[in-house]
Amino acid sequence: MNNGIVKPTQTLPLVESNELGIYLSNLGLPSEKIIAEISERRTVGTNLPAFLQNLPQDVKKDARYLSKFTVAAAVGLFDASLNYIWNEVVLNLRHKAVVYGLEMFFDAAVGGSQRDLYKNEEDLKGIKDNTLINTCRKLELISEVITTKLHHILAMRNDIGASHPTDGNINGFELMGWLQVCVQDVLQDTPSHAAIQIKSFVENLKKYPDVLTAEVIKGMEKPLNDLSSANTDNLLNTVFGIYVSEETGNVVRKNIALFGPKIWDRASKDIRYKIGIKLDGYKNNLQDQKHKLGLEFFDFCNGNQYQSLESRIISLDEIADDLLEARYAWDNYYNEVPHIRKIISFIKKETDIPQERALKIIKNILICRIGKGISYCEGVSPNGKPLYDHFINMLGDENIILLIIAMHSPEVRAFLDNKFCKKQMVEVLLITRKNAVSDRVSEILDFLLRYPDDLYRIHNDSKYQELTKNHISWH
Repeated sequence: MNNGIVKPTQTLPLVESNELGIYLSNLGLPSEKIIAEISERRTVGTNLPAFLQNLPQDVKKDARYLSKFTVAAAVGLFDASLNYIWNEVVLNLRHKAVVYGLEMFFDAAVGGSQRDLYKNEEDLKGIKDNTLINTCRKLELISEVITTKLHHILAMRNDIGASHPTDGNINGFELMGWLQVCVQDVLQDTPSHAAIQIKSFVENLKKYPDVLTAEVIKGMEKPLNDLSSANTDNLLNTVFGIYVSEETGNVVRKNIALFGPKIWDRASKDIRYKIGIKLDGYKNNLQDQKHKLGLEFFDFCNGNQYQSLESRIISLDEIADDLLEARYAWDNYYNEVPHIRKIISFIKKETDIPQERALKIIKNILICRIGKGISYCEGVSPNGKPLYDHFINMLGDENIILLIIAMHSPEVRAFLDNKFCKKQMVEVLLITRKNAVSDRVSEILDFLLRYPDDLYRIHNDSKYQELTKNHISWH
């Protein structure tokens, strides 16, 4: 007697594709490459029950996305199945952002003048999926390996999935692999202790009713020492934002004045310059009260040397943000061009590149230059490519090293196992090789060009680390 319970060995009931194809044809609709082949659906149907059987019941009981995934797979709509599971990943990453603390998450995810537009959980919908992944990685809410896998799944979802018109296909083993990554590595993963600790710190700082004593401050220093550099930078950025907010009370400001220098001393130069850019922005935008409070912050942190950045640095920082925003937006081939043209209007020669933001500008341009990893125009904006090459051709040895560092960043490295992105990266290295002056920089570029298939993982090579140790810190 059938009691309705699916056993681990029971396969997924499949809808015959030929009947659906005939039905679509009779309606005058296209039927080719709509439904996965029955052999591919059998692959999913054979493996899916065992996978689901191993999931805890509390994970499955309210998992409507898994029901939709399963039904779409049975029909043969693999792109829809991928879309259902990806939507759940996005919701989960947004939940991780909430657990970490929205103020700090938005500080890390949104740059320039748009930061004030992001305030509550609803505003997470305005964060693009790629930015969501990269920010979660930066805040250590997901690992570097998972980041790479999610970038790949997102690329497939965008270029093969139901979210865009496509002629591509997903096979059964790919679909099951992506399901396993999404469920086991993301949806069942809980926020780290560091993430929860940082949120607790910020909330307690804002609610603490008394002025901090020396003993309390000393007790706060140990967990601060244990934070990663990325989390320390983000904490400093958020504490600065709290200090200059008009809604902040005097006791909270006093406590930030007492403890803020401890965070400042442990933060990177990059975030100090970034806050300096914010300070100049307040002045240029006539936000007098915020500018006044920001000056106080720099004064008690002994950070005045990071002030007075030129207005062009502010502009270039925001344009670099706009360029990256255009890269991940719709019609990026056309929308990237005005931003790179504007950057080049500020930078006529290499010495015009402000070193305080050089890595960011170079990295954002490199992300656009290696492209989307698709066949159309080999993934790169046709009108943007010569402009990117013009900029890259300006770079001398010091900035070539920054470009190599940018190549090793998770945002770039995640795409370098793609054949189109790899080809574009090799073209960039060839441009820089012509302009390299020092023997060591030339030797580094020659090493990279000898191993084009390993660019996404070459940072782990001991010979390469030894070769670059004078220019890149690996520890």
